Amino acid sequence: MNNKAERLRQLRLTLLFVLLIFGIQLLAVAVMFLLLHLLINGRLIQADSVNYVPLLYFSLSSVVIGTLLATLFGRRSLAPLWKIMDATDRIAEGDYSVRIDLKGPHEFRQLSTRFNHMAEELGSVELLRSDFINDFSHEFKTPIVSIRGFAKMLKRSDLSQEEREEYLDIIIQESERLASLSSNVLLMSKLEKQTILTDVEKLNAAEQLRRAVVLLSDRWEKKELSLALDGPELEVRGNRELLEQVWINLLDNAIKFSPQGGEISLRLESAGQTALISVTDQGKGMTDEVAARIFDKFYQQGPSRGGVGNGLGLSIAQRIVTLHQGSIHVKSAPGEGAVFTVELPLC
Repeated sequence: MNNKAERLRQLRLTLLFVLLIFGIQLLAVAVMFLLLHLLINGRLIQADSVNYVPLLYFSLSSVVIGTLLATLFGRRSLAPLWKIMDATDRIAEGDYSVRIDLKGPHEFRQLSTRFNHMAEELGSVELLRSDFINDFSHEFKTPIVSIRGFAKMLKRSDLSQEEREEYLDIIIQESERLASLSSNVLLMSKLEKQTILTDVEKLNAAEQLRRAVVLLSDRWEKKELSLALDGPELEVRGNRELLEQVWINLLDNAIKFSPQGGEISLRLESAGQTALISVTDQGKGMTDEVAARIFDKFYQQGPSRGGVGNGLGLSIAQRIVTLHQGSIHVKSAPGEGAVFTVELPLC
């Protein structure tokens, strides 16, 4: 049925192509006779010097021959268009692996290149969407399953008080993890839809870093970490709440992956009209492969960085920095910790 419909579509397209050629040729003949008539009326040529009969026969035979040639070669001439239509239908059906290779003029080759690039980009977007849905489902399902399992175990009457307390702590931790994930997902969704910053003001980046250190003091004190803040009082323009979220996320990330009793370094410096704010930890570092994906949503960093969290903190930080017309990047190697550097325009 599909093949029959395809043949009918090609037949209709060929017929339209032939009719178009036929119409163009008839129009050309009509224009020629009109010009001839005007020349005779303008006495530019003599009427008796023109033999209309052979001219008419020649014109009509040209139309017929041209139409026949269009019919014979129409299928071949329209082949590139059919290839594009077929490839477009396959993409519409979800097959993003389709590629075309048109021969002939430079424009056809350019069309092939651009079409293939479009298909590749659509395939990448679909892969990201699919990965996002799978990761999102997994990240929500894991704590829910854990909470349900330990809640069922708490119904047992033979549990000791220590076991009961342990299971309750796990339920509390998983509940907090689920609440954090929900908040981060909502924040990420809001940031992705946002294109314009609001409530922009002049901010002291060093002061914001100090505030983040205080807010997370219970976290880094529990791991007996030492924090060093060095650099001038740099001023940037931005949304206070969003930039505070960036520093909290970066510092929280450094705390997670720092060894017990390690050190975290916070440094500010300027380069021209750009503020450079870096957060350095002494963790296990990461490979180039991990570093290339570290800002992807829900990407878990794996054994090299601990594999904890929900994979949204750095994605949120990157989106916020981008909204502030800045950039964020990481420098790391296995066994050498990681340095996250944020670049923002100075006031």
